[in-house]
Amino acid sequence: MSMRCAMAYEVVALEDFHRVFGSTTELSSVSIGGQVVNVSDEFFAEAYQLLLVEPPASLAKQYGPNGELYSGWETRRHNPTYDWCTIRLGTTGTITGFDIDTTHFNGNEAPEASVDVAYEFPSDWKEVFPKVRLGPSRRHLYKIPATGRTTYVRLRIYPDGGIARFRVYGHVVPVFPVNPAEPFDLAHIFSGGEVVATSDDHFGSSSNLLLPGRGIDMGDGWETKRSHAEDHQDWVTIKLGAPGYLITAIIDTIHFKGNFPESCDIRGICSREQEPDVNNGGWKMILSPVKLGPHLMHFFQLNSPCDQYTHVKVSIYPDGGIKRVRIIGTLAAKPDPDAKETIAQEDRERHDIIVEEGWEILEGIEDADYVRI
Repeated sequence: MSMRCAMAYEVVALEDFHRVFGSTTELSSVSIGGQVVNVSDEFFAEAYQLLLVEPPASLAKQYGPNGELYSGWETRRHNPTYDWCTIRLGTTGTITGFDIDTTHFNGNEAPEASVDVAYEFPSDWKEVFPKVRLGPSRRHLYKIPATGRTTYVRLRIYPDGGIARFRVYGHVVPVFPVNPAEPFDLAHIFSGGEVVATSDDHFGSSSNLLLPGRGIDMGDGWETKRSHAEDHQDWVTIKLGAPGYLITAIIDTIHFKGNFPESCDIRGICSREQEPDVNNGGWKMILSPVKLGPHLMHFFQLNSPCDQYTHVKVSIYPDGGIKRVRIIGTLAAKPDPDAKETIAQEDRERHDIIVEEGWEILEGIEDADYVRI
């Protein structure tokens, strides 16, 4: 059953993408675990391609057993009703917009599309984006009023045809430990961490720093352009998912073998601003400059574990690339007003490091703050 209702939406010009969606997360991306769970038809091109990170490439005049190849989802002709594709978002979130991209589909693009959402699956669907006309070989950006908590999205195309990419933008519903004393990664995208400012994203987006896992190559990390200026530095500001007491930083340079930064440092601040001024005098050094190595996971104990922080600024010298930044700490706010007391300083300093599945920690390395994977 589908609950249909009139919904307001705004068409967004491509040049306004960063203004409208710059502070959002692509909730549907495979890079955070988005996946197609079922689809009505994918005769000409498979639906999983809707969620790929890379832009659609032209496969003109390349043919497979069912016809010409396309980077996207394409159904067979002459559907009397509509085709549909159900997607499980990488994490539960609130949705604020869509990118329905028909690039390279020209004459075989889906003429119209609409979007339904659900929190659980299977479930009653709620239409949040009404049927709209699409054009050939172009991106269609739409902003909608923020939805409630959503985990599943259903894209419907009328009556059939092709879509190259379908990107769902919004905000992560953070996941925190039940026990406020349990250390976790406050910068992780699933904890609500966000990159709010950066000096340079020339070769790789700084938002990649907060993604799950360790990625597959240099393309899914953060890399700045080369600089030969004296005393140059690049930096990224990360808003933590919640105010916290910070214990450990993990700087991962996996896949960066000849272009890793020479060194880095980390500063922290407690601020009510979304994007604190990087020149604000309130930033406190919580990791003094330290050397970095190639293709390594580095673990550093942070200073001032009893101070509360909302943002961290990671600076690299003079330039280069890193894959992931993890900021391990505990929640600063008590979820229960009747909680007995805050965590003692010595307890905060002794918490074990929690890392993701697949990370290997090697013991017994002397005079080093990192391990080789």
